[in-house]
Amino acid sequence: MVILVTGGSGFIGSHLVDKLLEKGYDVRVFDLIKPHREDVEWIKGDLLNKDDVIKAFRDVEYVFHLGAIADVNVALSKPELCVQVNEIGTLNVLQAARSLEAERIILASTTWVYGRAKGVVTEETPIPPPDNLYTATKIAQEHLTISWSKHYGLPYTILRYGIPYGPRMRSNMAIAIFVRRAVRGEPITIFGDGNQGRCFIYVEDLAEGNIASLRKDAENQIINLAGGEFITIKRIVEELRKIFGEIKVDYKPPRPGDFRGVIVSIEKAKKILGWTPKTSFRKGLRK
Repeated sequence: MVILVTGGSGFIGSHLVDKLLEKGYDVRVFDLIKPHREDVEWIKGDLLNKDDVIKAFRDVEYVFHLGAIADVNVALSKPELCVQVNEIGTLNVLQAARSLEAERIILASTTWVYGRAKGVVTEETPIPPPDNLYTATKIAQEHLTISWSKHYGLPYTILRYGIPYGPRMRSNMAIAIFVRRAVRGEPITIFGDGNQGRCFIYVEDLAEGNIASLRKDAENQIINLAGGEFITIKRIVEELRKIFGEIKVDYKPPRPGDFRGVIVSIEKAKKILGWTPKTSFRKGLRK
């Protein structure tokens, strides 16, 4: 089958492409940026150009829709672009999928949609009003996909990603910043007590979870794909010390609005997809 990956040249998308090719799928990347490898079909295009999107969907059975403005800072500095790419771009993908009779769309969403919930969140946890523009557009993507399915019968799977890390990650992501400072022998700044954290997920495990969602049982489901451990900021520093030796830490007062983090349940992914992350945080950080 031909599988389309929008945003297939990005951090997560490039790893998904790697795994799909390893498993023998015919893969097509739709992105403005050239893929990191030569042995994959690339259609250079813009999500906001309907003709580009239609061209990318020819003979496609499944589409992983990862193409988006994924950087919160870009969303803040270019709000109009964020709304257009994430929402209108998704609408263009849905229209093309319907017109060219794709089997299913698999949408990359985020666990940020759970907002500032406390304790453990599951796919049944109510989604609160968003507190930033990026999250607002991700919630909108989910609503568009579900309502489109109800109107036109296009099957979907929505995957809510935990915080990914690993090779090719953006340089402004927290773990990348910490590693860079550790390599240079520079101090790491921690705001508050350092017990705030996230369910970080190693990017190759995340890619495997995406592929597992191709199974029929995942159709018309929302599924969390997150790490199995809640990793605090202090834990990141502890693991880096095991690799690089002593690291100076500057503790500063907590920033207003800082989020302590939430534990993301992955029980549904285990049950429906037969998927569980295989890479411990310690091993993934070293990779």
